[in-house]
Amino acid sequence: MNKALIAAAVTALALTTGAATARASETTFADCPALPAGADPAQWRCEVLDSSATFSFGTVHDLALGPMRLTFAEGQLDGEYAQVFGALRSEPVAVPGPPGTTLRFGYGGYSDFQSNDERKGEMDLVAEFDAPYLPRHCATGVIHSVLRADGPTEVVSTEPLTLRFATYDHELTVPATEHCGPLGRLVDHRLGLPAAPASYEQTTTVRLRDY
Repeated sequence: MNKALIAAAVTALALTTGAATARASETTFADCPALPAGADPAQWRCEVLDSSATFSFGTVHDLALGPMRLTFAEGQLDGEYAQVFGALRSEPVAVPGPPGTTLRFGYGGYSDFQSNDERKGEMDLVAEFDAPYLPRHCATGVIHSVLRADGPTEVVSTEPLTLRFATYDHELTVPATEHCGPLGRLVDHRLGLPAAPASYEQTTTVRLRDY
């Protein structure tokens, strides 16, 4: 291969790699929310948290949940800390007990990701159940989770800034199911709901990007 062809191949590879990186970045940060009116983008950043977790409740022990992605923004608004929720996406996982039933976490309507010495953050979740014999919106009541750090935070990369840390909540209360139709009581019985205390442990990689 002559020098001109080699140079062209290198250029094409660089362009392809750059485009793939850009697409990956766009996908990663696709759920970054719009900022509040009057917010200065220079004072805000978007955070994308990809987590793997185990969940124990009722008759279910150490259930490995499907991949989860949480996105939110935080910054300053009128001189005070502020945050905006973006999205919570999770993949379903089979639940031992009720045949053909899967579970995934959904957003319960409240979150606070400002960390302090006592917690990494807190949010409301619902455990959503899906099966051919259950109504579409079958889920538990709201699960309020306060996540605490389980060890130090590790810097994985600086481009973009990427951190890794572990958290846990061993004091969860998981309510009984709602909107599950006539088989809701059977689901509750097979899964041991309502359940307290329940336990949640996760490892999270968080990527940060300025607005």
